[in-house]
Amino acid sequence: MPLDQVSNAAPPVDPVVHPETEPFWHGIAVGELRVQRCTRCGTHRFPFGPVCFRCLSFDYTWEPLGGNGTVAVAAVVRRATGDKAWEPYVPFISGLVDLEHGLRLPGRILCTCGAATRRGTEVHAVVLTAPGRSDVHGFMHSCIPSPSDGHDLRQGNVRP
Repeated sequence: MPLDQVSNAAPPVDPVVHPETEPFWHGIAVGELRVQRCTRCGTHRFPFGPVCFRCLSFDYTWEPLGGNGTVAVAAVVRRATGDKAWEPYVPFISGLVDLEHGLRLPGRILCTCGAATRRGTEVHAVVLTAPGRSDVHGFMHSCIPSPSDGHDLRQGNVRP
């Protein structure tokens, strides 16, 4: 199932795409959350690497995962540090989400009710988009209507 796409209003800081992780970023571009899977032992892997941390095999494929998960830990970022360009975008929620197959992924969590700051809250993966920027993955709590509901998630409409 393709990931929902939502607007991600934030300064133009794009991820660095290494050739070995390009399949992950290509997956995001087509609305899929792809991770490495060892072809020898079947382990789903994150962080990505050239060798399986379980069986030490160098053989793997890139496979899409379902995007449903639960918040493992979350923090509300209330102050922009470093570049002043981030000041209009705080506060926001950043966290780690436990997905199927035992993977834990980091990402921004879209939530307006505050529930996504609590461990165990259900969220689902989305593609965060912004004009002229690379798409990235993030997560969304059910308090945010799906983009298919016609809800505009541009700057100013998503606040923790």
